[in-house]
Amino acid sequence: MKFFTCFAILACIIACVLACDPDGNNEPTCTSSNLNMPIRNFWDPTCYWQCTKAGAAAEIVRCPTAELFDSALGKCVSYKNWVWTFPCPEN
Repeated sequence: MKFFTCFAILACIIACVLACDPDGNNEPTCTSSNLNMPIRNFWDPTCYWQCTKAGAAAEIVRCPTAELFDSALGKCVSYKNWVWTFPCPEN
């Protein structure tokens, strides 16, 4: 049973890493698990994706003027404090 659990966790991690497309915009498929969570837009740091309803299209939410979305913090921060990070986990 421990083997199966470890294998399932490893499979999920691999699927997440392989699913990341740094050339895409990272628009999520809205499900009940990602509702109201800010999700990084890979193409535009002045905004982020947000799902408000499962099955609906994700909405673009713009950061306030002079702010950029920080995916590590999950919120918009001053452009002076923003640091670019690679969109996908490094292998």
